[in-house]
Amino acid sequence: MNQIAVVLDGLKQKISHGSTFIQRSYNSIGQATFHLPKPVKPETLQAFQTEFKQPLPSEYQTFLELHDGAKLFMLGDEGLVLYPLEEVIEKTIEAKEDGLIDEDYDHYWIIGEVNEGYLLIHTEHAKTEDTPYMYWKYHEGSTEDTDAIGQNFGTFLERSIIAQGDMYWEFNIFDVREDDYYVEEETEHVQAGVPIASEERVRIEIEYPIYRRGGFIVSFYTYENGKPDLWWRSDYDTMKQVHRSLLSTLEEPRFHFTEINVFQKEALIWQNEDASGELIAKRVEHPQTQIMQYDGYQAFVNDLPRPLPGWEKA
Repeated sequence: MNQIAVVLDGLKQKISHGSTFIQRSYNSIGQATFHLPKPVKPETLQAFQTEFKQPLPSEYQTFLELHDGAKLFMLGDEGLVLYPLEEVIEKTIEAKEDGLIDEDYDHYWIIGEVNEGYLLIHTEHAKTEDTPYMYWKYHEGSTEDTDAIGQNFGTFLERSIIAQGDMYWEFNIFDVREDDYYVEEETEHVQAGVPIASEERVRIEIEYPIYRRGGFIVSFYTYENGKPDLWWRSDYDTMKQVHRSLLSTLEEPRFHFTEINVFQKEALIWQNEDASGELIAKRVEHPQTQIMQYDGYQAFVNDLPRPLPGWEKA
């Protein structure tokens, strides 16, 4: 496992154990939220290189190949935001057109933002791994005035996580002889986080009805000592209801990084009505089945289990 993956795995363990209540500079406190999307698409990496005629720094590309951007330690709209690569391309082009990236200081890509400012990669410095290339600037003004962070992406990411999304590179700037440290005298009380027992994996079985107007039976299993343990089972009239119920369950924090296995299967018996309205039962020779595996809640949200062929309107 590479260093970027190790750092992110540590963060995921922290989240899964419920350690999401944070405190940042100036007594900014609260229950933080996190979003780590799917990996970047290869065609987006190629589009970036085609547009800017330069490959990404290796550590930054390694991160994108794990997660195409991220929102970390978010308290409302504030936190560490790393853009998806498509947005990096768009924002960098727009910034050059709008003058945010000055034509005389145009050696930057905009890759995210934190604390009223943009995160930048210095493109000339990024041509070698030996030169720190991470920079920051306020939203206002141009790239004529930027602050060097002093690290490359891997160290920046690790230290940002340690600092809970705060601007750690400014910690040593404060001088008690010259600066006043301001903290709100009254802080809104926020309910502290509760440790969360993360589920390693779950099994979801969706049994199709034996009659067209019948119900779907959904069984939800967690695992105890490596064995599936039925948590709940319920009937639903439509696949949309199935999706809503599963999303409601899986949005709990303890399932955010759980391996989710979904098994769909048609019934072995099919019932229908004859002309007189009598039910006729027959055996299904080749019942359809489908198995889908998801790496966490967000992956499930992005690609909900599709109905089996022939059941699209169910």
